[in-house]
Amino acid sequence: MKKKLRIYVATPVNGRKEKTYEEKRKQAYLRCVYLRTVIRDEFPNAEVVTSFDVCPIDEQIEESTAMGRCVSLVMTCDAIWMDGHWNESKGCRLEHRTAELYGLCIMNHGTLK
Repeated sequence: MKKKLRIYVATPVNGRKEKTYEEKRKQAYLRCVYLRTVIRDEFPNAEVVTSFDVCPIDEQIEESTAMGRCVSLVMTCDAIWMDGHWNESKGCRLEHRTAELYGLCIMNHGTLK
């Protein structure tokens, strides 16, 4: 049986334009929901994971704890989908560097809308 491709979605949270952290997280969550659909259309047999799988939207969490969970999740994947202006986000840059170090396939998507 062929192993299912596992793709991590990296989208900015703190680097977003919304004013409050709660608004930023909500918009990042909605973006991840959208991107799951986009990626599944392109890779129907892939398992798509996001930071919200390990840091639920309703959980109050410190950034350091969240990033630790996210980096750990990236390390379990085969590929990473870099969204929008990811290079302006410290968290996304950390996820990208982790993907580079662990030899993941790195895919880029267009800019945030």
